[in-house]
Order: sequence, then structure tokens, then C-alpha cells
Amino acid sequence: MDRDFQRANSFEGIAVPTAVLEQAELFEGLSGQDLFEVAAVMRFRSFEAGAVVCREGQPGDSMYVVVDGLVHLLRSLAHEPEIRTRSIFDEGRLVGKLRSGEVFGTGALVTGEPRSATAKAAVDTNLLELGRDDFRALIGRFPQVLENLTAILSRRLAEATSRHAHGGRRGEAVALVGGGAGATDAAAAASPGSVAVLDGDASLADALGRLDPLLRDNRTVIVTYALAGEELPQLLRHVDRTVAALETQADADRLAPIAERHGVMGQPIEVVLGPGLDLPPGDALKTVHRDPDDDDWLGRHLARTKLGLALGAGGAKGYALLGALYVLEEAGYRIDCVSGSSIGAIVATWKAFGMDAAEIESAMRAMFAPEVVAETLKLSMSGGSSGHKRMVELLRELAAGRSFADTQIPLAIMTADLTDRAPRPLREGPIDEALLGATALAGVFPPHELDGHRLVDGLALDPVPTGAVIEDGADVTVSVNLIPRETLEAWPGQGPPQAQEERKRRPGMLDTLLEVMDLAQLDTSEKGAALADVPITPRFGPGSWRDFELAELFLTAGREAASERMPDLATFARPQFAGVTTT
Repeated sequence: MDRDFQRANSFEGIAVPTAVLEQAELFEGLSGQDLFEVAAVMRFRSFEAGAVVCREGQPGDSMYVVVDGLVHLLRSLAHEPEIRTRSIFDEGRLVGKLRSGEVFGTGALVTGEPRSATAKAAVDTNLLELGRDDFRALIGRFPQVLENLTAILSRRLAEATSRHAHGGRRGEAVALVGGGAGATDAAAAASPGSVAVLDGDASLADALGRLDPLLRDNRTVIVTYALAGEELPQLLRHVDRTVAALETQADADRLAPIAERHGVMGQPIEVVLGPGLDLPPGDALKTVHRDPDDDDWLGRHLARTKLGLALGAGGAKGYALLGALYVLEEAGYRIDCVSGSSIGAIVATWKAFGMDAAEIESAMRAMFAPEVVAETLKLSMSGGSSGHKRMVELLRELAAGRSFADTQIPLAIMTADLTDRAPRPLREGPIDEALLGATALAGVFPPHELDGHRLVDGLALDPVPTGAVIEDGADVTVSVNLIPRETLEAWPGQGPPQAQEERKRRPGMLDTLLEVMDLAQLDTSEKGAALADVPITPRFGPGSWRDFELAELFLTAGREAASERMPDLATFARPQFAGVTTT
């Protein structure tokens, strides 16, 4: 029911509404008297749970401030205005949840365009409404409001394209349902911001009453609740995400109809499902992990700090990848998913099998021993490598008959698909088949035939496959790019190469071809690496893709470059583990 704002609050003064306006970013910087004047021209509106405040596609002639309650913003899949207005009952997917002090409807007032989303009261909700004319008058009287609005719209645009959109002024509300007793501690340990925990089982009403204030002061607020709790539907309406840890098939079967009935289309409940269990059919639940007892992983998932590592192509320079791995391990970070191109695919595979940096270094030095390198890269009269058979043997030995299903963490092996003329990350099937495609370096080895497709080294199209780990669910990404735009004239502590040494290193036809390929991939590798939150680009002295004898120098370069970026990584995720001390 609509009520005049001042009359509704005359018995208790203006203090409560202005306190709400003080929380609103739109009115930041205004004095108490200024806020009193703003409040005086606003109207108090009450909406019952389920009531629509405004609809997508309709004209926007007012804006709103949430006093209390919860507003859901829903957007249809149609983008054209004429389709949108014909589909006003298709409310679409959830795109936002607004709480006390938050503002909506300003965009339509500024642009004159129809409303871009439907606003619905998820629970009984009170709002303050400001009409178009009063809004314009306020902007004229208080220029700070226009500055604040510009900042809000700019931030929302950035968040729309960011994987860290939850990291704005207000924290993220996450429901943890059905288990994960130690996960909340793990989330607090992994998060670079503060994490608060509310016990919904003791009193869900009390927990939800405390939710909004905590969201203003914490990066993440976790509300724990039992799967069998009768008020679970109410909890689902209030939080931004729901994560359920399910250990029995009965748990999954019980949760599915609740999610279907009370969830919002486009936002499935994220399920950590016990091994051997299956989710019931439907889109309301989505499996994100297979071990409900893995509290460390679950904590990183709750805090959005799961780490994905993208390892670039670069031949012998791949030892720099090891340097980065050593630094990550020593800092105490756990890799949650990994991808790789070319030599990066080999290192990524070892990592996905559960090997640490020292074990990978040992395996790499054995695989690329001088005599093995000489054999595999020996050129035939046709210009290709006569050591292809030996390379196939090495990769089959590395995989040892294992498939992607046998890896300990998600693995994506990047190839270039000549048949589809596009990058092709491989995530299923035998590992050796994927590696044979990922290392089929053009000009050295023939394309690898797999399922009717001709695959070659991922260097050709996606030399730093950061996008693959993003697709696999990484919240925070680290990339290692082995194709830098700038190189050093000499290695640190060494002088420039002597003329005689330079003559020995003078490239042949194959080396020249691959050097041209590297130059052609400078922009692609930089763009792929830049997709990561923390891109690492080692600085190399003189050396080429097949100078495996420079392993120590490459490794050190990778270690130094990664060490420089650890402070940046700490702003996205804190290490959870003690780390590994190596010498």
C-alpha cells in the first residue's frame, strides 16, 4: 500500500529514513540536512512478497531506494525492445539482489530507455521512490549526486564483464546447506577479505536479520543451514548463491524439488556431490565438485578463491613454468585446475596427476635429457623430425594409459584444430591422444588425427590458454607466458654472447620458421596471458625453444617473475597451506 513518506514517519521523525539514505552510495557526501531534504521529496512504498515493483521494457519514470526487505532483479533472454515488451510475463534469469540502502531504476531515468530489468519483492519490502522531476531537481541542487551516479554506472558496467563482480561495495551472501563443517574456516583462511558466518539452524530469522549489516562490512557472509530445514526456501530467496554439500542420494533427491520450486531460473544451486551419486534431472542443481568432505576445496569455492593456472607454449623455456610452480607451492597455494599449450600441456598434465614441482622437474629432466632431445628433434630429408616415433613413445609413457577422468584436478590440454580452424581444448578421453595433438609442432611433427580432426600444437592459436581454466571454474587465474615481447641482451651475471658462440647458435631453416611463429603469436600470447588476474611473463636472455641445456636459467627466470607477482596474487586469494620448502 502506498503511503505519504512524511506522514508515515511523523510519529518517529525523519531519523530512520535518512539513516537508510546514508547507506546509499548515490547520496554519499551529502550532509544530514541535505539528506533530510532528499527524504522530504520521496514517497514510501510497501510491497508484499512476490509483488512486481517495475517491469522490464516499461518506461522508467522513477528510481527506488531499498529501506528493508529484498528485491530481485530479473532479466529476460530477449534483448530487442519489441520482443521484451511482448514477453513481460517471462521474467527470465536472476541478475541481482538488492538490500537495504541499495538503489535501482536510475539507469532508465538517465537514458530515457525502457527499464532493463524487472524488479520484484522477494520478501515483504519497503522502498523509497523518487520521481523523474524530483530526481532532476536533486541533481541540479546537489551535483555530488550526479558524480555518485556516474561512479555507480561505471562500476556496474565493469562488473558486468568481470568475474569478480561480487567484489563491489557490498559483500556476497552465500548459503551453505547440508554439511561442510570445516569449510567456513577454510573460506576465512583463503579469502583476502573478511568472512562472517551466521548460524541459520539456531534461528534463520535472526541470521537473516543480521545479514544486511554484515554484508556492508564483509567480503563474504556464509549462512549455514541444514538440508532438512523447513525454512530453506526462505533462505534461498535471500542469498546470492547457494552451495549444498550432499553425501547421500536421498539428500540430492530431497533438494531437487525445493530448488525447482523456489530457486530462480539461471541460478542453479551449486552441489558438492558424493562419489557415485547422481543429480536428478533438471537445471536447478549443478555439480561443482565430487567430494563433500574436502573442506579446503569447499572453503575456496565459498570464498571464490579457487586457483586456475594456465601454462604457455615455449619448448625448452617450459622450465620457467617449473620456476612459477615452485613459487606457488612455497607460498602455500593449491592449484584447483590447470591448462596448457605445447610444453605447457605436458607440465599441466603432470600437475593434474598430482605431482609437485620437484617431481615434475625430475620427470622433465629425464624426458628432455640431451640425448632424447637430439633424437626427437633430429630432422629428416623432408624437413620434419625423424624422431616422431620416439616422441610418441615418450608421451604414451607419460600418460601411462590414463584418461582425463583419472586426473586429480580438472585439466584442459589446448590444441589447434586444423579441421575446424579453431582452438580446441581437450578434456575427455585418453591423455596420450590429447598430448600427441598438443605437441604436434607444425614443421616438426605431423598433425595428429583424433576423431576425424587434424590437431596440431596449441601454439598456433592459443599459446596461453587462460580461457580454458576460466571455463573450468577458476575464480582466480594465473598465467605464465613464455613468449615475451622483450628479451634481455644477456642473462643476469653473464656477458653478451661472443661472436663465435653466436655463429654456433645461428638458426637453421626450422629454427627460423619457429622464430617467425613466435613473432606471429606475440599479440595472441599477450592477450591470452592478460585474461588472467595475475599474468606472469619471465624475462629471458639469449636462447631458443630447443635450448634445453639452458634449463637452470629458464627455471630461475620463471621463479623470479612469479615471485614478483605474489603480492598481486595475495589481493585475490590468500594461501591456505604451509607451502613446500625447496633448495
